[in-house]
Amino acid sequence: MRIDPSTAVTFFLDALNRSSPEHLIPSFLKMDPQLNTLQVFGLDVEMSANQNIFVIGSGKASVEMANAASNILGGNLSGGMVITDSLPKNNLPKNIAVLTSSHPIPNNESVLAANRLLDFVELVPKHSIVLNLLSGGTSSLLCRPSSSIPFDDIVKLYQILLNSGIGIHEMNLIRKSVSDIKAGRLLQHIYDLQLFDLIISDVPNDDIMDIGSGPTIPQSFHFSDVISLLKNKKLWKRIPESITSFLSTNARENDLFETQEIPNHHSQIILSAEKVANIAQELMEQKGIRVTRDDQPWTGSIDDFEQHIVSKIPTATNAERKPQAFIFFGECSIEVTGDGKGGRNQELALRMAKHLDEFEQEIIFLSAGTDGIDGPTDAAGAVVNQNSLNEAGKLGLDANDYLRRNDSYSFFDKLGGHIKTGPTGNNVMDLQFLIIH
Repeated sequence: MRIDPSTAVTFFLDALNRSSPEHLIPSFLKMDPQLNTLQVFGLDVEMSANQNIFVIGSGKASVEMANAASNILGGNLSGGMVITDSLPKNNLPKNIAVLTSSHPIPNNESVLAANRLLDFVELVPKHSIVLNLLSGGTSSLLCRPSSSIPFDDIVKLYQILLNSGIGIHEMNLIRKSVSDIKAGRLLQHIYDLQLFDLIISDVPNDDIMDIGSGPTIPQSFHFSDVISLLKNKKLWKRIPESITSFLSTNARENDLFETQEIPNHHSQIILSAEKVANIAQELMEQKGIRVTRDDQPWTGSIDDFEQHIVSKIPTATNAERKPQAFIFFGECSIEVTGDGKGGRNQELALRMAKHLDEFEQEIIFLSAGTDGIDGPTDAAGAVVNQNSLNEAGKLGLDANDYLRRNDSYSFFDKLGGHIKTGPTGNNVMDLQFLIIH
């Protein structure tokens, strides 16, 4: 089959559709209203007469997840509240309040939403069942800073971290250390309830302590380790004084932070980037494409990821006269030094366009975020082929100049190649396709 950039985009969109919460949740949540029985990720929940079921949640996929849960539970749902980044135009979940806050930088709405969710949880009747629908984006959307830190300083910290190029585990450790709700602290507000976390992972290692900074996941860390991390990454002198003072005081007076588990609490990841990559592989193989998929999600610098992808091109062969595809997934980090507009997926696609120009094969490269949002832009990512750089030259576009300014959005806005899905209601990191034919 002949493959062009639009075909690669179709593979991406089809993989997203097949992994949507609407299609996914019914596999993990089942309700039999006649028998009054509930099953959550294979666990049979014994329900007493008139027992309440509530839904809470946060993240970019929370509304889609809540919709699916509401449809399954029907009249057995007593109420709920979820927090997301933007209200859908239609199809709001029944009997579940939807609050909005800000991502990737929290704002005052983030704190108000977190406080309202805490108030809601504390009013849930004892012995109720609570389904917690957690997905990526929660670290910003569910924000309640430690009381001694001014909120404006938390905003500055988030901005510094996002532009620093550090990995998600390191970033979330720092964000957990200055929070009153992350790192299992939400459990302090849950009493005598059966809690089930249904989690969509957006972190490379699928560690539930890292997803959304783990608001309901018990964990521990040392404040002194947070300080060492900030100093090693040369961030200590850049962050606000209120935060360095807070961390220093805790490291000196009570260095170990630890949250405790509660009874009747179960957690399970129901979707990850690897599962979506598997779906994309199946879709391509159904079209006769030979597919090689990375075994592990990528985590690390965009420079290393770029070289990792480029290294696959010389290994491609046409012995079977079939198109060959390489699938990558994960989340690379990028240190932003320019004043342009873009995101890691658009920048990666622009970097790859420079490499594809060097090969004679017909090659397509796509990089896009599964949440539909790449950086502070309205694009999920971009797609390029071996002719993109040549076409850019005809328009007077210098790829090196746009990369130097971290302005990949403007480049693709002029050249074409943007992938624009709008918010997808999902979030499992990024997908990359390298297709050679």
